[in-house]
Parts: sequence; C-alpha cells; structure tokens
Amino acid sequence: MNSYHRTQIHLTGLGFLNVSHFIFKAGSLIGSESEASIVKPTGYEKWRSKRKETFLAGRLAVRDAQVCLKVPTVPIVKAAGGSPVWPSDYTGSLSHTDSQAVAVLLSKSQSIVKGIGIDIELIASANQLDASDMIGIASEFQLLSDLNEGGSIEKPLATLLLFSLKESLYKALYPIVGEFFDFLDAELIGAESDSQNQFSLQIKRDLSDQVQSGFLIKAGFIEQNGNLLTWAYW
Repeated sequence: MNSYHRTQIHLTGLGFLNVSHFIFKAGSLIGSESEASIVKPTGYEKWRSKRKETFLAGRLAVRDAQVCLKVPTVPIVKAAGGSPVWPSDYTGSLSHTDSQAVAVLLSKSQSIVKGIGIDIELIASANQLDASDMIGIASEFQLLSDLNEGGSIEKPLATLLLFSLKESLYKALYPIVGEFFDFLDAELIGAESDSQNQFSLQIKRDLSDQVQSGFLIKAGFIEQNGNLLTWAYW
C-alpha cells in the first residue's frame, strides 16, 4: 500500500526541517487517480512506466511538502534540463529510488537558507559504485572512515555516502551555477559525529559569480530503513 510519512533533518545552527516521503509499490501509480491529478511535462506519454512512476511519486512527495509548508499545492514543472522550477516564494529539492520519493521545501522569507538539495540512495546499492576516484579523494574517505569510533565505514558505503552528499550539493547549487560541474569540484573538509552526522564541503574552483573557489556548503545524513538520506544547504 502506498503511504506518506515525514522525517525531520537537522540544519546546523538553524534547527529542524521536515522531509516528505512518498512510498509506493511498483505499478500502483499508472492509471491511478494520483496520476490523473498531476500535471505532466511534454512527452510524458512516451516515457517508460518506471520513469513515469518515479516522476509521479516525486510530485506527490512535493505535494505533501507543500501542505507541510502551508503553501498552495501548485504544479511544479520541469525546466528544459529536467530540474524542478520552484515558485518565487520558496525553494526545494526532490529525489527518489524505485520505491520511494522524498521532497523538501524552504520558505525564502522565513529562512536564511538560500538553497537546499536532497538525495536518497539504497544502502544495498553501495557495491555498484566502482569509480570512487571520480567521486572523492583520499582525505575525504579518511574523514568518513574516522566517523565510526573503534571502527571504520567500509569503502563501498563511504563511496555511496560521499556520492550522495555531493549529489545533494549539486542540487543545492545548480540553480545559481546553471551548468554541470564535477563531483571533484567539491571537497569534504570537515565532519563531526552526532545523532545526525553533519559535514562541511568546500568548492575547489570558481563555478559562477556567486559560487567562487572556497565557497562553503553544509551537509548531513541519516540512515533510515535501508536508505541513505543526505542533504546539503547554503
């Protein structure tokens, strides 16, 4: 059965923020009332079923996030590059796996956070990431390894975590950068372990007028029901 729930994530120095989750069963959304209620992008009818379902799930998670933020449940359209186009009074981010979508929204007038990105990954997929040298450098993996007292995070999980953190960072910065940039253009430079692990990442080259070399991004993660949920914000 499809269901909604919410998670609270911690933003350092700013308190907690709600993340909306929509969990769905494969094949349950195509032809449903939920599908009929969502505005689709051009070409939607030609998409494969899996792509349709993850799109629909993402928009349903956004709809719940709009209710949580107490704003109208207006349709969120896609830009030419595929990223969501948010209304002028709030910003947000969304992500999905094959069975779950997550969304987070922030009011521009009520928060000092200017941009946020979120990502969700199946922990079981950690062994599928082989190119760790395209995701991070040795010092970043050492920082992640040092998180566990008396032990270490195994390399596949550390790679997935770093990948997800940088995916969230990319989503947080893309609206003001406006073009692709590499995972190696950002570096994990600090980490502290608590109930919700918090990090600092630094941009290593000029990406735009607003995002120069040395630009700092805060980030965090939690493990939840076999998933890795990460976020980044500035």
